[in-house]
Amino acid sequence: MTKNLFIIALATVVLLGCSTTGRTRKTEVTDPAAAAATAAAETLAAIPCRCDSTGDDSPWVRFLRLPEPLTHQPKSDILCKSEYPATVSINGQIVKQYKTGIFFTTISFNEGVNRITAEAIYPDGRIAVCEHAVIYEKRDLSRQPFPLWIGKSSFEPSADMELLPGEVVKVSFRASKGQEAWLEVRPGRKNIKCEREDNNDYSLYRAELPVRDFATGVPYALSVRLVPAAGAPVKGSVRSDFRRTFTVRNPEDFPLVRVKNEYSRLVYNLGAPRLGGPVRSELGPGVILKTGGKTGSNFRVRLSNTESGFISQDDVEVMGGSRTQPLYTVTSMSCGPSARGDVVSIPYLEPVPYEVYPDPEGKRLVVTLFGVESAATWVSHRTGCRVVDKLTWEQSTPETFRVYVNLKSGKIWGYDIRPSGRSLVLTVRYAPEFDPAGEKPLAGLKIAIEAGHGGSNSGATGLSGLVEKEINLDLSFRLGELCTSMGAEVVQVRDSDRDMALLEKRDIAIKSGAHMLISIHANAGGSGFLSVAGTSTYWHNPFWAPLAQTIYDRLLETGLGEFGVVGSFNYTVTRTSQMPAVLVEQAFMTHAEDEEKLADPDFRQQMAVKIYEGMVDYLKMMRE
Repeated sequence: MTKNLFIIALATVVLLGCSTTGRTRKTEVTDPAAAAATAAAETLAAIPCRCDSTGDDSPWVRFLRLPEPLTHQPKSDILCKSEYPATVSINGQIVKQYKTGIFFTTISFNEGVNRITAEAIYPDGRIAVCEHAVIYEKRDLSRQPFPLWIGKSSFEPSADMELLPGEVVKVSFRASKGQEAWLEVRPGRKNIKCEREDNNDYSLYRAELPVRDFATGVPYALSVRLVPAAGAPVKGSVRSDFRRTFTVRNPEDFPLVRVKNEYSRLVYNLGAPRLGGPVRSELGPGVILKTGGKTGSNFRVRLSNTESGFISQDDVEVMGGSRTQPLYTVTSMSCGPSARGDVVSIPYLEPVPYEVYPDPEGKRLVVTLFGVESAATWVSHRTGCRVVDKLTWEQSTPETFRVYVNLKSGKIWGYDIRPSGRSLVLTVRYAPEFDPAGEKPLAGLKIAIEAGHGGSNSGATGLSGLVEKEINLDLSFRLGELCTSMGAEVVQVRDSDRDMALLEKRDIAIKSGAHMLISIHANAGGSGFLSVAGTSTYWHNPFWAPLAQTIYDRLLETGLGEFGVVGSFNYTVTRTSQMPAVLVEQAFMTHAEDEEKLADPDFRQQMAVKIYEGMVDYLKMMRE
């Protein structure tokens, strides 16, 4: 079929639609080459089609997901919906209808015009039919090497850079398969031939550029040139229509910056963030950082001679004056009891960066301060500590001071660390009073429940149109009512369908003084309507992994499949140390059987019961 034939046929198919009368508008076709396609399309248009009801009792069936009117894929998953129950079919093949009303199958296409017919026969004999037409054009979907091309979105580095003299710029990009590529640096005439790695329909080109010989303070532009390989059917090279710059600066040229926002994220690297990114720590206002590079809008932060991180320029302000990294010396530390928990006090004489590493296996919390050294540090332990066993420390590098808060047990109820005057204060919370074997196992506990998404953020949409934010809120209320009936005080972090920032949600949970935080979500993903399925739970802090496990074990009793317990999960709301905090992904809304269960209020009530039972199992474990 010619290109013009496909274009006109496509235009005709778009006009087909589906109506209760089966009639469509006709178009004037002046190109003789398109006559056959137009006739075929109009033949389909003449078939009666009912996709939407015309009255309250009218039968209906409709397509929910279809391929594009002109497709190059040889087959497609077709998703439909009708009133349940009905006997449903697609192209004459009877298929299963789920209680949500959906049904589906995979259709293989012939070249040219293809008709897709969905039919639903109601129990009383009424019939609804809907039809759609697509044109399948067989085409090799692999990317051809000619004309020569360079993938702009694949180019690394992805942003302009500022570097130290001893560093290396690593360049990589995708481009036409099997050619030669050169990295060009301007000003100057430096050209570096790229190494090549061939893949299915592209090559990955790489080069490394040491910057030690480049002048400081001068912006250098990086671009690439692709040259046809010997024997190629084309001549002439192609250059990238984009470029990156790098500027070499001496260490003393990089500024100090001061953190200005709460919960400013210091990340390990600038890898593509997914569900939180590689967060190293969260810093509060006032912390001073020494920068030693910049990539795009992110400063690279020098923590020590061996460790670094990145922070967004939006979270800091550049300081004037001195560019010397703050340093101070520790001579003493102390630990003792308080009304809420055991308190560890570490001198904090300069606003240097710090982080806490939770280590339940080692029964300890590791507090690391950068820009601190010890001077014969001595430690005071007061009597009455209920959680902390003892403090030890080490000078791991000349600029890195670590405090090991050794615990009496790996079972703790949360901790908080914050600067207070000239001290860094770590409070390890005492266990609340509760009796998991009592008539009301949650009496004495405050439980925070976060219904994921809300307002303009609907979350995932199920196959049938089920909306995640709605079932999250429903399950949160069901769980909340159950917890209240079992003696708990409940904080519904999102108590209605409204927009809320993630940090706002976390702040509500923390400031409420809750003893536990449960976040409720529903999953989505996979390439088919019966592909990825199952329930799952997630933890960020390894101290809370047992809570995720006990809830997960109970959720499996509902008959849902296994997706797993997922650790090191950086969701903002549950990235909290102040209390045990986990996230529950009920099941997959993009899986037909999972969604059918999620749409059932009785099943959501069953899930609420299982989450509650998992919480009680955790409480019993914490008492052992």
